[in-house]
Amino acid sequence: MRSSAVGNKRTVLKTIRITQELDNLLQKDAKAKGINVNSYINSIFTKHAEWDRFVEKFGGLISLRHETLKSFLDLIPDNDSISRIAYDSSNRIPKEFLLLWFKKIDIDSYIQYLHLVCRYAGWAELEVDRQENGQYIATLIHNVGEKWSYWLKGAIEGGMINTIGISPKCELSETSLIVRFSVP
Repeated sequence: MRSSAVGNKRTVLKTIRITQELDNLLQKDAKAKGINVNSYINSIFTKHAEWDRFVEKFGGLISLRHETLKSFLDLIPDNDSISRIAYDSSNRIPKEFLLLWFKKIDIDSYIQYLHLVCRYAGWAELEVDRQENGQYIATLIHNVGEKWSYWLKGAIEGGMINTIGISPKCELSETSLIVRFSVP
């Protein structure tokens, strides 16, 4: 076993055996993404380390195409009901995720949680900016429609209030949610 450093992370050389069919698939997918196979395999391992192994312990999640989710949300007549449903589910879920993933509950672990659910559960594209005065601005961009913005609003408001005791201010549109909050 050889090791080296890439950036500031130490790497370890591992040799594995895979079928020719799997190798062909990895080569094809890596090429389509414009990366080498090693980088692609590392992204697969990273997703497993950051997400899949915890989701399995958490009881699993259901994957839906955005169009299907949008169809379900369209069946709920008013936006406040969507926010309320999401808020109510946030009484328990984010806290359990933080404890399972990070073993602590604080603003940094909550922001990491948001990054993970956005990246791997497909909530939205997320960018979080921390201002010098302790203010944060989280911007979530998605293509699921206005009702999904209301769901995100309820989930994040409830998650922040019930998990870390912070009340955010939210602005939403059909394809985005902007969340502003301060850390005392």
